[in-house]
Amino acid sequence: MNLLKKEKKESILELGSGAGLDAKFFQNKGFKVLATDLSKKMVKVCQKKGLKAKVVDLYQLSSLNNEFDAIYSMNVLLHIPRKDLVKILNNIYKTLNKNGIFFYGVYGGKDEEKIITDKTKMGLPRFFSFLSNKTLLNAIKDKFNVIDFKKIDIDSENLDFYFQSLFLRKK
Repeated sequence: MNLLKKEKKESILELGSGAGLDAKFFQNKGFKVLATDLSKKMVKVCQKKGLKAKVVDLYQLSSLNNEFDAIYSMNVLLHIPRKDLVKILNNIYKTLNKNGIFFYGVYGGKDEEKIITDKTKMGLPRFFSFLSNKTLLNAIKDKFNVIDFKKIDIDSENLDFYFQSLFLRKK
């Protein structure tokens, strides 16, 4: 957030906002936020929190007809099939203003796509596309420069699974 304030960034697009916790945080810090989600129900939850929110599919970001100073994506792109990732990253690139900042946070560590059913959450099967650092960095290299990349360990027993935190700048 310090980088956004320092560079006088004003507008943030959040991809996959869910219930809008992060979007509300950014709004409370003075940013103009558009919370987006594929779920109409989640968009309504965001709107009840006083957020500007809209149903948006990542494959259709151009429907926003906007450019944003920053885009925030926390654990959303890990549900995009690897074969479609470059297309989605291109959509994100086109939606960012010149010198825009893109936060890309996902779980990964090794290249693996699979369906996981978490009975402690929704209990529904969900698609996951985990990426190695090499695959992830290769996917972003044509459209974004890396400002900061951190690998954050979350499970000391599984060294192939960790959180990948990237701050990127539009080329």
